[in-house]
Amino acid sequence: MKPAGHLFAAVWVVGLFSFSLSQKDCALQNGKAGEPGIPGRDGWQGQKGEKGEPGLQVQLSKEALAALKGDEGEQGPVGGIGVKGYQGLLGPPGPAGPPGPSGSTGDSFGDADVSKAAFSVIRTRKMYPNYNQPVAFDKAIINVNNDFNIETGHFICKVPGVYYFVFHSVSEGNLCLKLRSDRSPDVSLTFCDFNQRQVSQVVSGGAVLELAKGNRVWIEPVRNPERESVEYNRMTIKSEPSAVFSGFLVFGTE
Repeated sequence: MKPAGHLFAAVWVVGLFSFSLSQKDCALQNGKAGEPGIPGRDGWQGQKGEKGEPGLQVQLSKEALAALKGDEGEQGPVGGIGVKGYQGLLGPPGPAGPPGPSGSTGDSFGDADVSKAAFSVIRTRKMYPNYNQPVAFDKAIINVNNDFNIETGHFICKVPGVYYFVFHSVSEGNLCLKLRSDRSPDVSLTFCDFNQRQVSQVVSGGAVLELAKGNRVWIEPVRNPERESVEYNRMTIKSEPSAVFSGFLVFGTE
């Protein structure tokens, strides 16, 4: 009986020899070509080339235009006036201008307005007026044509006609006031208030007078002929105004 090791070696040699014979007798065929791959990406854009010379047609067109341009012609006639546009918005007001020069003083007997005459003056002085003298007034509410002279206390007629005069005065005692005019010595109307309690009361009087140009009208304090020793000049000095004197033209006579 042979040993086991020699038997195994003999079998391996026989197998190897048999595999070599089979490989030569059974050779395989070549494989098929593969599918085409995906196209690759485009390469980077090249640099911009230099600008070429202008074409012959463009150059000829420029030269033709330059040759056709003639001299400047004469100016044509002025066209007619166009349609007026819409009025624009008003701008902001400008600054105030300087004051104008003072006007000349009018004549006290001038005919500034021959159809109008009216005045109303008040007294605010803190003193009693003087007997038999025109009552002095110091403020004019209205004085058309300056017919009333504040300095003298006289109304001076500039427009002949019929006038209405009225006065009101506050008294704090006895007070007699006379409405006078130099139209006639007889034009003299006296109004009195006998105020024994010395409380504030009002003396009023009025009349319609016909005046000629230049006639004067005024009021003045007077004494009571029957009581010469009693004061009748207590026009108040406590309130303002203490008296008001008014007059106006009713209608003209010329």
